[in-house]
Amino acid sequence: MRRTPLLAPLALAALLVTPAAPAAPEEAAAGAGADCVIKGKGVLEKGVFIYSAREGGTPIAGFATQEVTLEVSDVPADPTASRAKVKTGKGGGSVRIEGWLDATKIPISARTDIALAPTHVWIGRGEQLKLKGASPGKLQVEATISATQQKLKTKAACNEVTVGRLKVDEFQIPAGSKKYVLKKTSVELLDEPKGDVVFTLEVPVAEGGVLLYSSENKAGYTRVQHGGSLVIDAWAKTADLKPFPKGEMLDALAASNMVSISPAKLKVEGSTKEVKVTKDVALRLSANEAVKPIGVAEDGAELIVIDTVGEWSRVFPKGLEIIPPDGKDFWVKAKDLP
Repeated sequence: MRRTPLLAPLALAALLVTPAAPAAPEEAAAGAGADCVIKGKGVLEKGVFIYSAREGGTPIAGFATQEVTLEVSDVPADPTASRAKVKTGKGGGSVRIEGWLDATKIPISARTDIALAPTHVWIGRGEQLKLKGASPGKLQVEATISATQQKLKTKAACNEVTVGRLKVDEFQIPAGSKKYVLKKTSVELLDEPKGDVVFTLEVPVAEGGVLLYSSENKAGYTRVQHGGSLVIDAWAKTADLKPFPKGEMLDALAASNMVSISPAKLKVEGSTKEVKVTKDVALRLSANEAVKPIGVAEDGAELIVIDTVGEWSRVFPKGLEIIPPDGKDFWVKAKDLP
């Protein structure tokens, strides 16, 4: 073992009186930034709230398990530790609220194919994603591929991700292609015959889970392709593949990527009325003009008026995509309503 030599007494005394340099403050990891914007329309569960601040703060609005248009930015480096900035509505006739939302609660999916191994393997367009992290201009996402049960993580450009789900047409295997399944539960995919491994494809059971197609073979290797939730264009050893018999069906464990949403209903005592505002109307959580607005019902927005108390009216957005936080109400000046 290497030993540290003993210091002479004078050197030791000098060491004791020399002040230590202050430690440099540790900088927090940067998130995706304000320019990394994700847009779309998705369903947020009841009990999820928009807050007044990135950390701490108070709830200013909630959701009722209805589709809501969201614009998301400033995704934090660790989505479990901080919130992302959000804006509701799409501009013009919307109820527009800006605040901060738990980034892990935002439903996202692949807006385009997202590369796992560039030019060879991608997470398919429309696949549901989970937000796992962010760095300047990039999002760390994870997908669980239903046909293979693999959890796949990669970095995506901001414009490759959307809020909500996309309707994607079912992939059609080109006519005349040969079809294959995996002989084992995994197979290495290569960039070319006898080339480098770019991805390992895994399935729950041999000869099941995913159907590959091909129209090209070369020197003991087969160019395999697949479309859908996992997009593949790579090479595999022919010996690792088994031709799929004509006429048989493969249970690909696939499920529809669309959801059915029941319209939310507002239950109140007494009569209500519906109005369409003809100008931007400030929205508050208290019938008090001194209270800062939390949003705006834009010109053309449709509101349900619950009641009017003095100069103030209690309202809900007609679609109930945004609702007040627990124990609060949305208030507008009665004179601002038509």
